[in-house]
Formats: sequence, C-alpha cells, structure tokens
Amino acid sequence: MTLLLRNLQKAVALNTPALKKDVQALRQVMHIQRYDIAVLCVENDKMQELNRMYRGMDRPTDVLSFPASEVRAPGKLPDPWSDLADLGDIFLGIGLINDQCKQEGTNLELVLPAIITHGFCHLMGYDHETKEQWEEMREQERSILESFNKLTGHRTRPFVSVLP
Repeated sequence: MTLLLRNLQKAVALNTPALKKDVQALRQVMHIQRYDIAVLCVENDKMQELNRMYRGMDRPTDVLSFPASEVRAPGKLPDPWSDLADLGDIFLGIGLINDQCKQEGTNLELVLPAIITHGFCHLMGYDHETKEQWEEMREQERSILESFNKLTGHRTRPFVSVLP
C-alpha cells in the first residue's frame, strides 16, 4: 500500500530518495508492504509540541509513533487486506537525531533505519516500559535490522540500547 514520506524540516539536509529506499526495504523485511504508513521528518519545535501534547514531556524527542489502531498483542497486526490496513504515523525529530549523531560520531544515514525500525515496532505494539518488554523489543529490532542489513548491505544496529 502507500508509504508517505515527507521531509517537513529544513535544519538538516536529507537524502530523501535514499531514505525512502531504506524505509521500503524495512517494510519488505517486516512484511508490512500492504499497510499504509507515514514517516514525517520534522523540526525540533514540532517534536517538542507533539511530545508535550501526547506524552506530557516538554522537550523534543527523536521519534514518536502514532498507531492507527489498537494492537492487541505485539506483532499481531490487523488483516492487511482489510479497511484497517493503516499502521499509523512516525514522526522523526531530525535535528535532535542529527545532534545525537554528531555527539556519538555516527552517520545520520546509518542511524535513521534503526530509529525508523524502532518507530515501526511501536506501531506494531512493542514497547519498552519494563525490562521484559525492552528485551522483546530489542530482539525484534535486532532481527529486523539483521535482515535489513543483509538486503541492503548496511551495518545498522538496534536503537533500543538502554534499559528502562
């Protein structure tokens, strides 16, 4: 189905065609090509507004995921042929992500697939509020990125790196 990828920020230059290719590859390895998904790259002030509004945290964040429907259990998605074949929206705080990459000496293009995978996992019902959830989500991300790396030749590592 449809992938909507929009770069609505101007703070950081993005290779949008390469990013779209990576997102399509992630959708392929996750078997979620039949679902509608939006990935929106926004400024830090927009991320702060969304984070304040939906999570009560008055600061920018790197990724926010908004599932289109309630997921009953992690990884249990609606029928991809139904009217509910919309996974939801992922917002990326590109400025903050870029700043984190600079601090860690990491390449933004290598980090974005991991952060998007993290967002996809949230859309699929995974979370990391407890140690058990963190371990399940970490394993899911590791598995997805292992397949993604084989498909693309990247060396992307999972995003969830700290325990709750």
